[in-house]
Amino acid sequence: MHKLLALCRELNDNYTAGNPYASAALIRAVLDHIPPVFGHRAFKQVAAQHVFAMKQTDKAHARNLADFKDIADDVMHRPIGTTVPVIDMHDLPAPTRLRAVLGELVTVLRKSAGTL
Repeated sequence: MHKLLALCRELNDNYTAGNPYASAALIRAVLDHIPPVFGHRAFKQVAAQHVFAMKQTDKAHARNLADFKDIADDVMHRPIGTTVPVIDMHDLPAPTRLRAVLGELVTVLRKSAGTL
């Protein structure tokens, strides 16, 4: 949990500072980090198979984030070349999407700890 909190703090700092590449990389790191809590190996499985409390709305948020992972992978892994694909803050998913998934994560963690 400590790592997730650190990733979220760093994401908040970079998002506030207007750093799209660092923000994209951190969103990808969060999406790679949380699937085991939902009982899955990859975030695309979470988006496809998890039954969210707010079924349609939060599932749509999760699917959007799963689709964003391709953009984040491009940010992380595209080598230098003659063309320069540039992203800006508008290319990042809306913060509401990640908040919805993280809220569901908290719900799942509370249920597994028996604190609901």
